[in-house]
Amino acid sequence: MNKKTECLETKDGEKRIRLEILFTPLILIVPFAIGILLIYDWYNRDLTLNHLELEGELMLGIIILVVNIIFDIPFVKSLKNIKIK
Repeated sequence: MNKKTECLETKDGEKRIRLEILFTPLILIVPFAIGILLIYDWYNRDLTLNHLELEGELMLGIIILVVNIIFDIPFVKSLKNIKIK
């Protein structure tokens, strides 16, 4: 048997997989919400009030969103491949 399969068949492995499945919404939604919040804050403070000092908020928000999308797509695909008994 493959070591990865043996690891998943143990009770500890099953608990870890279940924990990943339970925390999936939190792992996906929180970084996305923070990125959107930073971009929204940048929009309200910089564009509407014409203060162009906070360009870092925009960049940080975009970086968080892009990295979140890059890493979450393979994470969700791997969770779909796991078969729970």
